[in-house]
Amino acid sequence: MTPQERVLTALRHEEPDRVPIDMGTPVTSIHVRAYVALREHLGLPRRQPAILDAMQQAAVVEEDVLERFRVDTRQVFLKPSRPWQRLAEGLFVDEWGVRYRPSADGNYYDMCAHPLAQATLADLESFPWPDPDDPVRYEGLAESARRLRETTGFAIVLNGFGEALFGLPSWVRGHAQFYMDLVSDTRFVEALLDRFLDFALRLAENALDRIGSHVDVVRVADDLGSERGPLVSPQTYRALIKPRQKKLYDLIKRKSGARILLHSCGSVRDLIDDFVEIGVDALNPIQVAARGMDTRELKQRFGDRISFWGGGCDTQRVLPFGSAEDVRREVARRVADLSPGGGFVFTPVHNIQFDVSPEKVCALYDAAAQYGTY
Repeated sequence: MTPQERVLTALRHEEPDRVPIDMGTPVTSIHVRAYVALREHLGLPRRQPAILDAMQQAAVVEEDVLERFRVDTRQVFLKPSRPWQRLAEGLFVDEWGVRYRPSADGNYYDMCAHPLAQATLADLESFPWPDPDDPVRYEGLAESARRLRETTGFAIVLNGFGEALFGLPSWVRGHAQFYMDLVSDTRFVEALLDRFLDFALRLAENALDRIGSHVDVVRVADDLGSERGPLVSPQTYRALIKPRQKKLYDLIKRKSGARILLHSCGSVRDLIDDFVEIGVDALNPIQVAARGMDTRELKQRFGDRISFWGGGCDTQRVLPFGSAEDVRREVARRVADLSPGGGFVFTPVHNIQFDVSPEKVCALYDAAAQYGTY
């Protein structure tokens, strides 16, 4: 099987020759410090890695590493209109006006200011919304997708719709105020969400007009779960977020026929039926340490209707604190839970963090190949 066939077979809930493996999206990557150590451990050429996600300090995973770990996907990315801009005293600002400062340990960047924190309904009209039609966003996109399709057999994943309709609005508004808006000022929050929906729809239209015939999977994201349950009530989600997600996902499928991969961290078990209703084909990351996210139970209850793209190893406890043998046992368990009948793409729960040794990274992906054979 080609890698593309392997991924698409799994997403049809059929068993391919082995479980497909993903690495390299902004939520299936590796911290830049761990990546440098990994390349050295593998004896690969030393070079300063490119940063895929500045806030998380996730690295762009290069082809030699993807080949070493038998990765079946290749990523294409939309770009921001402008990269982060450096401000005074070590602060940065993104294209939305959200400001960031280095975390206390220096390994990440934390949000510290939100441009619409004090905004009223009238202020939404004068806010400098980023332009979804900016050609910078799509530079090289068609060429990259066409090259991958014509010269390789990999499954192509389009990235660029991260936190589009829940996370990003909360970053621009500020988390506390946004959550209060959801229950106390629905007029404002609906106007805010419609602005983000319009942006996402235009972004998808522009991107898929260029590469819709080449892309296999479109990764979207909205982190809707805490470790104990959904961040908002299912009723609030269904009233305000779900209808807008459906509009975006419907457009993506009309323009491409691609599968929808939704990234939503935390305990989202109570929302999986809703995700299925609006056209989500696969769910990432399957945060196995969160309430109700047991891999065996999820597979039994939902495995015929949605695929699981992740959950291959607990990144909160096992990967950072366990031994290499603990990692192998964890992978064997999760593959056994999630792989029967297809519907599973292997990747750990989230990005591999800075303190994970290269030996454990190798154990992780080598175990996936070992235990993932059908």
